[in-house]
Amino acid sequence: MTDTAAVAISVIIPIYNVEKFLPRCLDSVINQSFKNIEIICVNDGSTDRSGKILAKFAEKDARFRVITQDNQGLSASRNNGMEVASGAYIFFLDADDYLHPQALEIFYATAQKSECPIVISQTFCKLGKDTLNTKKYIADEVSYKVCDNALSDLYKYRLVSAVAWNKLYRASAIQRFKFIEGIYYEDWPFTTCVFSNIAKFALIKEKLYIYNTTSPSIVRSSFSLKKIHDYILGIRHVYNYFMAKNKNDEWNIVRKKRISLSLKMVLSKITKSTENKDELEAYFKQEYLKLKSEGIVSFMDLTLKSKFRLLRLMWHQRHK
Repeated sequence: MTDTAAVAISVIIPIYNVEKFLPRCLDSVINQSFKNIEIICVNDGSTDRSGKILAKFAEKDARFRVITQDNQGLSASRNNGMEVASGAYIFFLDADDYLHPQALEIFYATAQKSECPIVISQTFCKLGKDTLNTKKYIADEVSYKVCDNALSDLYKYRLVSAVAWNKLYRASAIQRFKFIEGIYYEDWPFTTCVFSNIAKFALIKEKLYIYNTTSPSIVRSSFSLKKIHDYILGIRHVYNYFMAKNKNDEWNIVRKKRISLSLKMVLSKITKSTENKDELEAYFKQEYLKLKSEGIVSFMDLTLKSKFRLLRLMWHQRHK
């Protein structure tokens, strides 16, 4: 990956059993008003028609670069896509989502104008109807906000903070980073570490990325020990990275604004769980106390509701 590449943007699309949504996704990319792109599609061992659909698109457009691999998961697919990317910028697109026709044009124009290493757009959540705003823009005139305290400002915008998609990254800003492979919730450790290494980013107010909330790929299955484990692993990964880089002040920002949110989500999911609740509570209690004893988390950072849930969980486990 290099900023002097002839290709302006490498669009990386991990693909796994998304035959229902893949044509719309790929159509939205090949029909972008911005043409200087390469489309890196990583077929992650799909067992449906996704591979055949991808092959038909690739036959008709030389900008496609197809990687076919045994199933390795979303993180490995993104990492493998980054390995072969030649664009000056990287854009991650999930195969069940799609883009506004001018999305990449506006992202690129904003990156050039703002001189920010990362550009973020607002996200349109598709609830089942094709109601995307098809307004035509003059790319150079689309308004944006430059956020000068990248890591702190990132958490002001809950809809855009944790995810890897809906962002245009300067390749040199992310080339040292990898997604943690084999876990759920892989996005937020990646974005947190990346944003700790930049000074500023640009935020576009327009909704250019369409996030498909009707997709079965969205994690809606019951909460599990594996998911708690992966949350904790992500917390430890970020903590170890920040400590290794002597980023103590930055870690305090992450601990208060992001880690507390992760713990809130875990506690909420455990509270609402209807399967193996005692097992989930016991495991979370064990792991939380380890984090607390090591100074990685603080009870005082939690919201009032999360504190109540945690105390109730602790009491329940003590009086079983």
